[in-house]
Amino acid sequence: MRITNDGSPRQPIMHAPRPLILVGILLAHAVAAGPKPIEFEFVAPDSVKAQNPYSRELWAEIITPGGQTLTLPAYYADGGLYAVRARPDEVGAYHFGKVSETTLGVHQADMIVSLVTPAEIENPSRTRLPAILRNPKETRQLMRSDGIPYVPVGANLAWAPDGRADRLNYYLQALPAFAHANLNWMRVWMAHWGGLNLDWLPKDMGPSPRPGYLSELVAENWDQLLGAAEENGVYVQVVLQHHGQFNTANDSNWAQNPWNAANAGGFLKSPVDFFTDANARVMTLVKYRYIVARWGWSPAVVAWELFNEVHWTDAFRQGREADVARWHTEVANYIRSIDIYGHLITTSTENLRSPIYEKMDFYQPHLYAANMVAGARSYGQPYSALDRPVFYGEEGDDHEPLSAEVKKAGLNIIPPVWASIMGQGDIASQPWNGWQLLDQGRLNELGAVFRFIAINRIAGRSGLEAFSAVVECRERVPLKILGGEVWQRRAAPDFTYPVDGRVPIEAADVPAVLAGPAANLSQEFPDQATYRLDLPARTTVRVRIGAIGPGVAGLRVSVDGSIGATHRWTGGSPPDPAELTVTVDPGKHVLLVENPGPEWIEVPEIDLGLETSALALIGRRNDHFIAAWIWHRANLYALNPSAPAVGTVELEDVPAGSWKVTWWDTAKGAPSPSTVIEHRGGMMKLPTPPISRDAAVVLSRAD
Repeated sequence: MRITNDGSPRQPIMHAPRPLILVGILLAHAVAAGPKPIEFEFVAPDSVKAQNPYSRELWAEIITPGGQTLTLPAYYADGGLYAVRARPDEVGAYHFGKVSETTLGVHQADMIVSLVTPAEIENPSRTRLPAILRNPKETRQLMRSDGIPYVPVGANLAWAPDGRADRLNYYLQALPAFAHANLNWMRVWMAHWGGLNLDWLPKDMGPSPRPGYLSELVAENWDQLLGAAEENGVYVQVVLQHHGQFNTANDSNWAQNPWNAANAGGFLKSPVDFFTDANARVMTLVKYRYIVARWGWSPAVVAWELFNEVHWTDAFRQGREADVARWHTEVANYIRSIDIYGHLITTSTENLRSPIYEKMDFYQPHLYAANMVAGARSYGQPYSALDRPVFYGEEGDDHEPLSAEVKKAGLNIIPPVWASIMGQGDIASQPWNGWQLLDQGRLNELGAVFRFIAINRIAGRSGLEAFSAVVECRERVPLKILGGEVWQRRAAPDFTYPVDGRVPIEAADVPAVLAGPAANLSQEFPDQATYRLDLPARTTVRVRIGAIGPGVAGLRVSVDGSIGATHRWTGGSPPDPAELTVTVDPGKHVLLVENPGPEWIEVPEIDLGLETSALALIGRRNDHFIAAWIWHRANLYALNPSAPAVGTVELEDVPAGSWKVTWWDTAKGAPSPSTVIEHRGGMMKLPTPPISRDAAVVLSRAD
């Protein structure tokens, strides 16, 4: 008997409008309602080893139309039924094969089961969404299974906005909106308040399952969410755990955690025990087996993210990083042993050198810097030293010194994404405030970044180096060294800072906070910064002071080894004075800003007492291709920007030849008509169009 795999009996998935398609490059094309998984359901005999049906390790064979036998993990599908799912990669008849069990290490082959669905399913069409893989030829890039580069551009929609009862519908509407804007990535948490945690429910969804059991209602929501993701061509990064579940300090949910021994049925005395307790280990692997068995078929899952910001868990904060790393290694190895479709695995933590990343497929730091444009361009260590893909899975404005009005308007969300593709890495940063872009109808501004990457075929171009260039213009602004990183474990910086308006890649490492001994317990936070300057005139340097720690904080400013200014403040009140000043003569000098302690102190900016062009430029280039992003320093985040500025870009060492120049509207993601320049070699002076907030430009060899 044959039946057609024409859909799931679950609630139907919304159909999306077709987005703009960029043919043949990068975009995971949106598709019409696609095929569902090949799914067989059966009743298995009772187990003498496991009373919990979710803990049974059942394996089922599916024979593909091409004759390949797949051995897949089966999962408990509620109501006494078990199910197994395969990816519909082929057209034709799929057959149900043998069932075996390995529960608690006891192997039972050729189990006799009662098949509920027919033993043969005719699949009329294969899935059209390619899977995502690491590029075997380019170690720091991703690719689709059809060989096309994959550059994720999207945003976080970690959970539906608080207070929404129709949480699933939020995603069913958001996914078509992402696709319509040409976005191909979304990050979603299995968070209980979002109704997407399999073993922990919000109050409005009823009581949580007892430990070791899972919610079928939540699972059905994931069925529809991932089905809609595939239908719309948007890949989902599934976050399995988050830091709040197992800490008592940062965004803590530990008090409500069903596994907390203080709650009925709980068994963990401390959140630290999650990573080492035998029961927690078993129940976690049972849940992950269920997740892989139920959704491992889906190519819409770009990656399983084991933990969001695991460095905030109590275990990590109490010095048990080794335990956390062992947990990551064990879980990653286990998932790979059962996920025959080979989904990528990652986690998110800030230190890319951590042993936690040993078994991860790509690095996933987060960025909440004081200077997001600078921070998005680098990763705190040489990019050449990284052995796998890396991108900021979250970037947000928590520490940016901007007004509430600017943040509410969202003016600061997209510029760091543009900056990220003009830095050392190959992959764009992903905004945290995806919900804001969605609510304000501004997803297309993020899609503009994708269209720029795709149409200019930036992915896969070899030898692109990050650079900055001078843009001369009549409008002038004060030249400042802005605080960049906030409480990042990095060495004290020592670098030459240009005073001609260029923005060095090292600007990301300018510490906005200098740690004193009382705050620097691990001795990994910078307590000083050295800036080598070549000043064109005598000037007064002003070092601004921000917040200070709760005790006594100090700051010392030296020039060429001689102390020019020093002061101590008492915490808990605005600093007075709010700046230290030193006068510096023309020429080359070494400016040292240091915290003698004991408390930490904020240094939000250093005003060099000079003026520079209102237009700034960063980009990437080789001898055949140059891409750059230009912004108006005073207008980029202004609620009411001043008049546009016009300038001249000074590009050094441009090879001789014919160069096609194309300016881009960064809001619309649309190019202006191209022009061709016959260049004699060396310095190229390129006039800009009027720039109100920002613009982009591409130069490519026309010959």
